[in-house]
Amino acid sequence: MMKFAIPLAFAALFATTASAHAGVISDLGNTGYWGGNDHHYGDVIGGAMYDVKGATVTRAGSKLTVSIDTSFAGHAGSDTWAAAKGIGYGDVFLAANWNPFGTDAHHVNDNAATGTKWTYGLNLDNRWSNTGGTFTLYELNGATNAANVLMSQNFLTCALGTQCYYRDGQATAVNTASKTVRNTGMTGTWTVSADKALLFNINIGGSALAGFGDIALHWGETCQNDVLEGYTDVPEPATPALIGLALAGLALRRKARTSAKA
Repeated sequence: MMKFAIPLAFAALFATTASAHAGVISDLGNTGYWGGNDHHYGDVIGGAMYDVKGATVTRAGSKLTVSIDTSFAGHAGSDTWAAAKGIGYGDVFLAANWNPFGTDAHHVNDNAATGTKWTYGLNLDNRWSNTGGTFTLYELNGATNAANVLMSQNFLTCALGTQCYYRDGQATAVNTASKTVRNTGMTGTWTVSADKALLFNINIGGSALAGFGDIALHWGETCQNDVLEGYTDVPEPATPALIGLALAGLALRRKARTSAKA
């Protein structure tokens, strides 16, 4: 039986390497993120259509998948009275650490100026599509979010507080015209699924994002009427180098056992 020890260990390690690592960020219950500037509407402004329930972040090898569960899926282009093209899907923002402002459960004073500095953004090619498309991964290198992103007020044409209410001051889209953001050249695809979810897929191999153990995430519609924000543990899968070290350790252990028997 001993002769099978290393192959079986290799098979187990390979299975671990190939398996997906997933984490969930919930926007439900007493600890769901609200964010600042809710204008006394609380979690969701403007009704159930804008509700965001949560996200699942999955990494399998170098493939990163983000699934956002939201009632707004399929409703891009709604409320054209508030914006020329209507309300669209915001970009996905990512960081290695989540540092929301305040210690309250809903972080009701947190916004792009007071909270987490986002370091990557998935910039959508057409945020008003209800089928999907492509997106580009951008590095956000400015010292503050203000240098890197556009806010919800950059997308709305109605007057806040008199003609409409929306959550202002929240990171909404990558400011691709800013000199502090860098196009990595890496692209992915996104789709709108029939079960009310937005799915984002990208190969992040070779980027610093691939080394993130924790992933913090921010997403909302272009009006940010509901905002999803939080973090989850998505550990980096085992690498071939780690497998080699494990196999070498098993080989040395076997050799020691053989020497002891001799």
